[in-house]
Order: sequence, then C-alpha cells, then structure tokens
Amino acid sequence: MKDFKDWGVKRRCFPSNNYNAIWFNLKTIRLGEGVAKELEPDKAEFYDVGINTLCNAECPFCYVSASGNGINYPNICETWEKWMSEFKEYKNDDKVKITLTEKPFQIAIGSTGEPTIHPEFCEFLETVFNTGVVPNYTTNGISIAKDSELSEQILEHTRNYVGGVAVSMGNKKLYKYAVKAINKLICFGNTNVNIHHIISDKASVNAFINEWKLYGDQILYHVLLPLMPSGRSTQGVQEGVFEYLENEIERLNIKNVAFGAHFIDALQTSKIKTWLYPAESLSKNIILTKDKVQITPSSFNLNPIKTINL
Repeated sequence: MKDFKDWGVKRRCFPSNNYNAIWFNLKTIRLGEGVAKELEPDKAEFYDVGINTLCNAECPFCYVSASGNGINYPNICETWEKWMSEFKEYKNDDKVKITLTEKPFQIAIGSTGEPTIHPEFCEFLETVFNTGVVPNYTTNGISIAKDSELSEQILEHTRNYVGGVAVSMGNKKLYKYAVKAINKLICFGNTNVNIHHIISDKASVNAFINEWKLYGDQILYHVLLPLMPSGRSTQGVQEGVFEYLENEIERLNIKNVAFGAHFIDALQTSKIKTWLYPAESLSKNIILTKDKVQITPSSFNLNPIKTINL
C-alpha cells in the first residue's frame, strides 16, 4: 500500500524563474516573493498527460472531441521511463530526506481521451509512481463503475499508486456510472477523490451544490470547469452564471472547491478568495506516444511548443 510520506521532501528550484517549491505528502508549497516566471516547457511543475484520443462516452461538452474513433498511443510506459531518466535528481543522506529534482511533482492523466480504456493504463500508473512522480487521473467513471476484472485492476492500482482521481460529471446519460465510480473510489480506492463539474448555466450550479451536499467531506475538491466553445461544444458559460455561482459558494460557505484555469479572469475581481497563478505558467500538457513527448501549452491548445525525441 502506498504511503507518500515515505518519499520524504522534494524540492524544485529555478532561480532565474523566481521559482522555488517544495512537495511533501501530496502538498505543494511555493516559496519566495512575487509570482514565478513561466517555467520552460520541459521543466513544468505539473503536466496534464494525454495517452489516447479514444473515449467511450463522447460527452457533448468535450473540448477535445475524444470519441470511439480515437486511438491509444503506443509504448507509453517505456517512453515515460526514458523521459524521466533525462531529469537531474539529487538525494541527501540526512535523517530528513530531501530530494532536489527537476522532475514534475505530479501529473494528471486523461487530457485527450478516457485513460482507463488504454491497455497500458494500470501499468502506466505503476510506472509513473516508480519514477517518483505522483500519478493522478481523470475519468468518466464507466470502467470503474462496471463490475468487471478491469474495474478491480483499476481500483487496486489506484489504491497502490495514485494520489487523486477526478470523476467527471455533467453528462446526464452517464450520471449513474459517475456516482457508482465515486462510491467505489471512496470505499476502496484509498485515494483522494474529486469531482469535475461543467458549469454552464444556473442548473449546472445547482447540480454542483446538490453533489456537494450529498458527499460532504468525502470529496477532497469539487473542481468547477467553465463550459468552453471548443471541440463538440459551441456554447460557453451563460451571462450572470458566475455571479450566481460565487453567491452560492459564499452563502453556503463552501471551502472544498477549486476552479479551472479559464475562470481566472472572473476570479480576479471575485469576492471568492483563492490563489491565482497565470494560466500555463507552472503547468503544461504532454502527448505521450512511442519514443516521443510532445509538449503543448495546455489541453485546450494542442499545438506543440516542444517535441522531445527519445
């Protein structure tokens, strides 16, 4: 069974970027004064990771248009190990174990498709963990909800290797799968469970509030993502919805809430108090395939800014 405390303290420091951060037991603290400058694409603190474009849900709001016609990228475990071997890392021998590293602290798998249907998914979780990086993932919940051998394998590997799981809600046709997956993860996953909510109108805000009341502190964070006119969606957040959302958060004193990067403009003038970092300054997205890592600004912008051939 995993215990991230055994990893000790990790530190990443790039003085020219005014960046100094430490990680311990799934918590990151950024040190120093002012805002860090954007990190180099291959030195990000956090990566969203695309391992396929295949999906078994085809949600109408999907901003990358993942579908049943997509593909699984090959050799992701081998490619990840090769890439991680290129990063510098130094460990001390003191009683307080501190690792100075260039590696990312953690990743979130599932930026371009449904990761749980990739044939290497469970092996990939273990591979990432064994390189000293925390694997997290986002899922529509179907693979976990179904009573199958695959579901048991995913839950076992989640228990043993994963820091956190986010289950996407918003597709009403898949609601029963999302709920069952969340309940399974809470009971058997030994991991932090989050819910992704697509915010588009007042009804979507009310749906988020209902799930918040239902699960209480069993959910680490309710992550609120604005509907974007991208991929299969042609609509955005309706006028006045963010104001309704922030009033409800304030009225109910909701603390376990986080926001997607595309809410940053609204949050800058909001009465909601939260830490804000320039979008994409500390994180990037990667596409992982055989002997190649393509780094893109984000999962909303898949135009490569750097390609690493391994």
